[in-house]
Amino acid sequence: LFFATHAWDGHYPSYNPKNETRRLHYPDSMYIQPPKTATEQHWKDLPRFFTEQNEGRNRWRRRFEPDYFQDNIKSMYSMATEVDSVVGDVIEELKRQGTLNQTLLIFTTDNGNLHGEHGLAEKWYPFEESLKVPLVIQDPRMPKSKRGTVSDAWTLNMVGA
Repeated sequence: LFFATHAWDGHYPSYNPKNETRRLHYPDSMYIQPPKTATEQHWKDLPRFFTEQNEGRNRWRRRFEPDYFQDNIKSMYSMATEVDSVVGDVIEELKRQGTLNQTLLIFTTDNGNLHGEHGLAEKWYPFEESLKVPLVIQDPRMPKSKRGTVSDAWTLNMVGA
């Protein structure tokens, strides 16, 4: 199965969760702290080839600049909540069928993403926020002593290799 929290590029709003998810989990009254590097000074400190015409900067304008940040980050988090809910449904179905302990589950993404950090959006830049990629594996063959452990090892996307 494949689920994604993907922006609808070129359309605004870019993130389109279900209204009930947005209302229930991320109401307008909730405040989400912007990233500490989401400042004009962090943008100005970038090398001079980062211009206002940069695509990451263009997408930042309509997604994460201060006037848009709260709505877009809440909508994006709402979409992640929807994916989480569906994953929960899949796990419950595997339990119902008695096959969860025979099923390898892998959760990952192809990249990290900037959500306003450094005055940018998207995934094309070598900043920590864009490089760190989650990888969660539930493998019933894994020794019990390894289950629930965390590794600091790097992961590598091998798609197309």
